[in-house]
Amino acid sequence: TRETDTMDTFVDSSWYFLRFTDAANDQAPFDPAAAAHWLPVDQYIGGIEHAILHLMYARFFTKALADLEIGPPQLREPFARLFTQGMIRMGGTKMSKSKGNLVDPSSYFDTVGADALRLFHLFVGPPADDVDWTEQTDSIIDGCARYLSRVWRLATGQLGPATGAAAPAGEDLVRATHGLIARVSDDYERWSYNTAVAACMEFTNLVYRHVQAGATGTDVDFAVDTLLLLMAPMTPHITAELWERRRGEGARIHAEAWPVADTSLSTVERATMVVQVNGKVRDRIEVDIDVEEAEMERLSLASPKVQAALDGRTPARVVARPPKLVNLVVSG
Repeated sequence: TRETDTMDTFVDSSWYFLRFTDAANDQAPFDPAAAAHWLPVDQYIGGIEHAILHLMYARFFTKALADLEIGPPQLREPFARLFTQGMIRMGGTKMSKSKGNLVDPSSYFDTVGADALRLFHLFVGPPADDVDWTEQTDSIIDGCARYLSRVWRLATGQLGPATGAAAPAGEDLVRATHGLIARVSDDYERWSYNTAVAACMEFTNLVYRHVQAGATGTDVDFAVDTLLLLMAPMTPHITAELWERRRGEGARIHAEAWPVADTSLSTVERATMVVQVNGKVRDRIEVDIDVEEAEMERLSLASPKVQAALDGRTPARVVARPPKLVNLVVSG
């Protein structure tokens, strides 16, 4: 039997996107007209090593095949945009099968669930930054799982009025919901998934306070449904289950249209809050322009980067200068 598997895998992966445009063709690798119709690929995502390996080879193959009149002559670049994601590191180096410094995700599937693990990866920091897997990582993942449990209780109606709870002053729920749509949509477009998660968490707290104060009806339903729609790309399993429970058997959240904000209701002034630990900048968080000191402290302590800097210590003092700065002072 003739051996056909003789080339490096990069040879295959350097033109597979061309084949994808005409995968059923049994007469040629692909029809140039089909490739010209579908390409270039809108978005290329890869680690830093892709920019000097696969990306370079794929660009060469595209140009070479065009020059050989096998590919579309006008297609000179196979990808329209490049985004280089960060790496998850352990012990100061990126996780690698060859090095054996890997974390088996299956254990998390059996405990907190896949959605909590997905949410952690999105929440831990900007996607372009490297992230260290540390001793605090499990507690952050557990925090993501607890948050999803709160969403579950809210969406299934298990949450009810609480004795002595008062509605948040000056917080119109419908306006806040449209503000969330605008904010999360913008965060997705900017690859700022960590701030999108933070916005959903902040909004969930707001809805909780309204429900505990006795709010019911269409405004609450609109707020909860919108929250699920915006979280669906990040936590697809729990949102799909909750949507079907709320809308009836067969309802599919992933077939729903993306919500659109009413611009007359969604305009909320925002500010970037710098979070320091003992005077050193540890994180930057988007907040409302009228954020209160207590909320600044809560958002700061919820930050994975700040938690890593605190290393289990409790701040002895919190200095807040709304809305721009909060400094957590710890001893030791």
